[in-house]
Amino acid sequence: MDITAIQHWLLANPGWVIASIGAVSFVESFALLGIIVPGIIILGAASFAAGAVDLSLPGCLIAAFAGAVSGDGVSYMLGRIFHADIKRAWPFRKHPIWIANGEAFFDRHGAWGVALGRFVGPIRPVIPLVAGILSMPARRFFLINVVSGTAWSPLYVLPGYMLGAAVESKGASPALLVGAAVGIIGSSVALFVLRQRSKRN
Repeated sequence: MDITAIQHWLLANPGWVIASIGAVSFVESFALLGIIVPGIIILGAASFAAGAVDLSLPGCLIAAFAGAVSGDGVSYMLGRIFHADIKRAWPFRKHPIWIANGEAFFDRHGAWGVALGRFVGPIRPVIPLVAGILSMPARRFFLINVVSGTAWSPLYVLPGYMLGAAVESKGASPALLVGAAVGIIGSSVALFVLRQRSKRN
């Protein structure tokens, strides 16, 4: 997948950028696609384009939040409806370890795993599905889904957005460059801490 070509297309078609952020966030969070689609990379490209063409930052964050929460919500409902039968669906029938790892993670962390799992690499898209398979109460799941989605969207959108704004602005003001650097460093530190915590627990 040519990420550079996607980014150039978005820069040339700014009317599609916010919709793309929402759609990519959904795909990244959806259990059947989030494992195989490089959603975070595409989201970074879309966020960069949004900053470069000076789109509304709140609009970008809302789109990312809505896509992520919807993707996790649909994955959870699939798990609740089909339970263990989902393991026979593509792509899980060919890669049973994906759900097995998600179940082990969920068993280790319980309800906290829904929030923590949103930030942890390849198992992220399967955690909501596993929560549904294991019949986690819907009210608890959706509460955690919304709260963690509120933290997820700025963590993944802000660095690209600030970098795009800094690079594409005339003269790239020091304030924008500092903001981009702080966003990237802050997001990297937060992700490192979350992943280390998941390994320790």
